[in-house]
Amino acid sequence: MWISIFCKTRKGDMQLESFVSEACALLNDDIDVLSRLAKKLAGSPTTREKIAVLCMEEGIEQDALSTSSLTLEEQLIVLSIFAIGQADRLFGEDEFSFASLTNKQKSLVQTLLPVESFYKEMGGLVGYHVHMIRHLCRPELRFDVTSCEYLSPDPLDISLPSEDVDEMLYAGLEAMGSLCEIYPVGGAADRLNLLDPQTGMALPAARLEFCGMTLLERLIEDLQAKEYLHYKLFGKQVTVPIAMMTSQEKDNHQQILSICEEKQWFHRKKNRFFFFCQPLVPTMDKQGQWGLSGPEQLVLKPGGHGVIWKLAKDAGIFSSLQAAGVRKALVRQINNPIAGEDYGLVAFCGYGLKENKQFGFCSCPRQVKAAEGVNVLVKEKKGAAHSYTLTNIEYCDFHKYRIKDEPVFDGGFYSKFPSNTNLLFVDIQAIEEAANASSLPGVLVNLKKMLVKNSEDQWQCLELARLESTMQNIADCFSCSSFSSDEVPSLPAYITHNERRKTISTIKREYEEGSSLLETPEGCFLDVRQNTKNLLKNYCGFTMPKWKGEEEINYPSFLCSYHSALGPFYSIIAQKISRGILHEGAELELSIAELSMKDVDVSGSLRIIAENIMGSRNAFDELVYAEQSGKCDLSHVSICNEGVDYTKESSFWRGSFQRKESCTIVLEGCAEFCAYDVTLRGNHCFRVEDGCRLTVTEKEGRLICHKETIKEPTWFWKYSFNERKKITLHKIVKQKV
Repeated sequence: MWISIFCKTRKGDMQLESFVSEACALLNDDIDVLSRLAKKLAGSPTTREKIAVLCMEEGIEQDALSTSSLTLEEQLIVLSIFAIGQADRLFGEDEFSFASLTNKQKSLVQTLLPVESFYKEMGGLVGYHVHMIRHLCRPELRFDVTSCEYLSPDPLDISLPSEDVDEMLYAGLEAMGSLCEIYPVGGAADRLNLLDPQTGMALPAARLEFCGMTLLERLIEDLQAKEYLHYKLFGKQVTVPIAMMTSQEKDNHQQILSICEEKQWFHRKKNRFFFFCQPLVPTMDKQGQWGLSGPEQLVLKPGGHGVIWKLAKDAGIFSSLQAAGVRKALVRQINNPIAGEDYGLVAFCGYGLKENKQFGFCSCPRQVKAAEGVNVLVKEKKGAAHSYTLTNIEYCDFHKYRIKDEPVFDGGFYSKFPSNTNLLFVDIQAIEEAANASSLPGVLVNLKKMLVKNSEDQWQCLELARLESTMQNIADCFSCSSFSSDEVPSLPAYITHNERRKTISTIKREYEEGSSLLETPEGCFLDVRQNTKNLLKNYCGFTMPKWKGEEEINYPSFLCSYHSALGPFYSIIAQKISRGILHEGAELELSIAELSMKDVDVSGSLRIIAENIMGSRNAFDELVYAEQSGKCDLSHVSICNEGVDYTKESSFWRGSFQRKESCTIVLEGCAEFCAYDVTLRGNHCFRVEDGCRLTVTEKEGRLICHKETIKEPTWFWKYSFNERKKITLHKIVKQKV
C-alpha cells in the first residue's frame, strides 16, 4: 500500500516521499485484531479490568502477577507492550519476569504512564500503537474529497484602519478581563539546535534569546502592554490569566518554570499562571517498531499541539479559567514573536468578543508553494444540505485532500488560500465541548529525520514517525449547514486578514549560509526591523538610512528597539514620537512607555531605559499599572557619538553587540528626564534617582543640568477614545516646573 508522508531533514528542506512499506503487508493482519483489543480496553472502566482483558489476550494467569512489585498501572503498561509485540524490542529477548524488572525496565515503564493515561479513551498504549499503524497504512481523511469543494474564505480585512477596525479594537480592549492567553510552548524545536553554552544540553525554543529577551519573555511583554493600554483607557487593572502547555522534552517544563522564577513571575500573581504538561509519545520506524536510542531507551517526542484541548480539559484548566471569569482565549505560539505588532491581535480578538464567536483564525497572505498550511472553507454535500466548515489544511496534506496550490491569478505571487498562522481565538465552553467530541483533531503521521543521543552519548540520525495532531483542526467541530447551495450560512467561526509582516514570521530552524531566511531567527529579525522602519518613517515622520536587504543581518543600517507598552499600536506611538533622523548605523533603544520625543537627531547611540515602565510594584512585588513610572521628554535634541562598534563580531538578532559610545538615560523608579534644544556629544550616562527630575539645556555650547525633587509625576499621557472610538493622547502637565 502506498503511503505519502512529509519527511523533514535537519537542513529544513522538505520533500514529499512516497514509499511502499514492506511492513504494511505484515501489519495489516494485526490492525483489526489490535483495534478490537483497543476497543475492549477503552470500554473497561478500571485498571484491574483492563489487566484482565490483556491477560486473557496473552494467555497469562492473573495470579502470575501477584508476585510483582509493580503497581496495577505499571502492570498494565507491561502487558500492553507484550500485546503490541514490542516486548522483545523494549525488554530484550531473554525470559521476562514481572518479579524482577531491572531499574531501566522500571524507568521505561514509568515513562509510558502519562501516554496510557492520556490515550485511555482510545485504548491507552494499545490504542496509540493501533492509531499509528493505521495512519501509516490506512491514512484517514477528515472530509470526503469526492463530495467536497474548497472555497477561499471571505476574511475580515483588518490590515488598514477603519471604523469597523476601531469598533473591534474598542471591544477587544474593553472586554480584556474576560480573556485569557494560551501558549503551547512544549514543542521540541529540534531544527533550532539550541544548546546551553555552559552545559551543552539541548534547550527548548522558549529559551531562545531574540532581540535581547527570550521568546517567552516577549509573549509576556506583549500581553502586559495590552493590559497597560487597558489601564490607560479605562483606569482599571486587569491581569489576564496565562495557560501554558509544556512538555518534558529537553526539560521544557522545568525550563519554562525557571524563566518565570528568574523573572519573578513577571511581577504578576502566580495564581494567574496555569500549567499543563503534554505527554511525550513513542516514535515508530517504517517497519512498525518503536524507536530506540539504545537498549531500553525509548525515543519519545511531543505528540503535536492538537493534544492541547483534551489535555487542558483533563487537567481542569478550562474549569479553572471559567471560574476566574474567563470566556474567551487567544492562542499564540511561542515561535512567532512578530504577532504582537501594532493592533492586529487586539482587533482579531475584538471581533470574536463583539460577535460572540466560538472560533477564529488570524490569517494573512501566503506565498504559493510555501511550506505553510492554508485556511479553507470546506463545502461538503450531505444529503439535501451542504455543510460548511472554516478550517485548516496542512501543506503536507494538499495531495490527500486534492488541494491545488495555485495563485489567485495566473503568474501571481500569493496563493488563493490564506496562510494558517496558528493564531486562534476560542470560546472556552465551546472548545471544551469540542474536546469531548474530538480528542485528537487533525491526526497525522509525522515522519522526520531526528538527531538523538545513543547510550554512548553520541548523536545519531534516525528516521522515525510519531502520531501527531494539530490544534487548529478542532475547527472541524464548528461547522454549519445550509439547504441553499449558493448561500453560505453565518458560521460560528471567522477569519481575519492582516499584513503578513505584522502577523507571522516564525523561528523554527537554524540559518545556514546560502539557504533561505524563511523560518530562521535572522529572517524574523529582518521582518521586525522592516516593521520598525515602517513605524518610524511612515507613522512618526523619521528620515531613515537606506535599507540594504539581506546584508542587514550582519551590517544593519540602523538598530531600533522599543518596549511594547510604548504603544503597542503604531497610531499611539506616533502621538508620542514625531519627526527625527536616524543616521547610518544609529541605535535607538526605547525601554519606556511615557515618552515625548520631537525632532530628535541620532548619529550614534541613544538609549532610554526606565526601570518602572508601566507603573510600580506593591508589597507583594506585583506590578501595579499606574502613572508612577519613568518619563522622558526630548525636544530638538541631537545625539552625536561613536555608537555601535560594527567592527566587532556580533549577533544582532540576539541583541548581542558592543558599543564604542552611547548616550544612555536611566530612570530609576518614577524619575523624569527632560532635554530641550541641546546637542549631546560623546559618551554620556544620565542616571536619575527615583523622585527626581533632571532637566538638561544648553547655553553657549555648555550643558546645564538642573535636578530637583518631585513628589508626583509632573506630566503624563492621558489616553481616551474620541467620538469615533479612535484612541487619542493628550499630554497632561500636572505642575509647572
